[in-house]
Amino acid sequence: MLAFFNYCHDPSCSSAAAGGIAGIRLPARLEAVARMVPPGSLVADIGTDHAYLPLYLVASGRCLRVIAVEAAPGPYRRALAAVAAAGLREQVEVRLGEGLTPLRPGEVDTVTMAGLGALTQQKILEDAPEVRQELKLLILQPQGEAGPLRRYLAAGGWYLCNEDLVYEKGHYYVILAAGRGPSPAYSELEWDVGPLLLQRRHPLLQDYLIHKMEKLSAAVKQLASGRGTRARDRLADLSRQLEEIQEVLAWLPGAARS
Repeated sequence: MLAFFNYCHDPSCSSAAAGGIAGIRLPARLEAVARMVPPGSLVADIGTDHAYLPLYLVASGRCLRVIAVEAAPGPYRRALAAVAAAGLREQVEVRLGEGLTPLRPGEVDTVTMAGLGALTQQKILEDAPEVRQELKLLILQPQGEAGPLRRYLAAGGWYLCNEDLVYEKGHYYVILAAGRGPSPAYSELEWDVGPLLLQRRHPLLQDYLIHKMEKLSAAVKQLASGRGTRARDRLADLSRQLEEIQEVLAWLPGAARS
C-alpha cells in the first residue's frame, strides 16, 4: 500500500509535500501534524474528513492502527470510501460521532485535530474528560488565533513540547503539540505568538509576524471609533500586541545573524 504515498522531502515541495491517495497530496499543514506523531503511537484523528492523515500514518508505517472520527455523515462516508480504496480497512477504523465521544478511555494515547477552530477543539477536549485524562499527547492545528488555545492547554495540565508554522496557499497555520505536565510561565507575547516558535527562531516567524501585524492594524482601525468599554479594552489589547510584535521584528534580524 505504500505505493499510494510518495513522500517528498524536497523543501521545494513544501506547499504539497508528503503523500497522495489516487493523486491527492497531503497538505503541508497535515504533513507537519504527521511529523509530530511519535512512531508507534495509538492515534485518533478527530474531524478526519477524507481520512488522509490516518491513511498516511498507517501506510507510511508510522502507526500500526489509527481511528478516524468524523461527526458529519457526508465526510464520514467519504472517509469510509477513501479507506476502502486504499485497502486499509484493517488498520484505519472510521467512526461516526462527535469529538472524542466515539472513543473509549485508554483506547488511544495521541489525538490529532486539524482544521477545526480553537474554541471547537477546546470544547471537544472539555466534553470527554474520561477520554482526555488518558491521553498522553495532543497535536492540534487550530484555525484562527492559537493564543487562547495555548493558555487553555496550560490551565488544563498540558505543556507545549513542540510548535511548527506552515505557509500554504496564502495562509499561515500553527501546529501545537502538548504533553502531560506543568507548563512554564510565559509572557503575553509568548502566549500570543508561540514560545517555541520564538525560542527556535522559526524561519517563517518574521513573515508570519508581519502578516499578523497587518491584520492587527486593520482591526485597530476598525475599533478606533468605538466608544464602549468592551471596544476600548479590545483596542488596548490589540495595541499591546502590535507593540510587542514590532519589538520582536526589530530583534529578529539581529538574532538571525547571531
